[in-house]
Amino acid sequence: MGSDEAIIRDTLRDFDYVVYHKGWIPEKFHEVEDRRFSFIHIDVDLYQPTLDSLAFFYPRTTSGGIILCDDYGFITCPGQKRAMDVFFSDKPEEIVALPTGQGFIIKK
Repeated sequence: MGSDEAIIRDTLRDFDYVVYHKGWIPEKFHEVEDRRFSFIHIDVDLYQPTLDSLAFFYPRTTSGGIILCDDYGFITCPGQKRAMDVFFSDKPEEIVALPTGQGFIIKK
């Protein structure tokens, strides 16, 4: 698992507002703890980093913002589905499963 940083930077080269925070979850979260987010794309596959990401980003997500988990519906990544299901079990948002395998919520 992982991505080649050069490929990512090349793909996003036309977007001058993109800021990279290379490192491990949750160790890098402190770099953006004072920010608010309207779109979060979580693609970490495993239970604990997904749960850590949801716990960090959910309270920082604006009303109407989207949190998308990339591998929610893939049987090869059961931890991501379990983390999302557990995290949102006591929240007002409903998880929407997409036919492409992602799952997302719209923050109330």
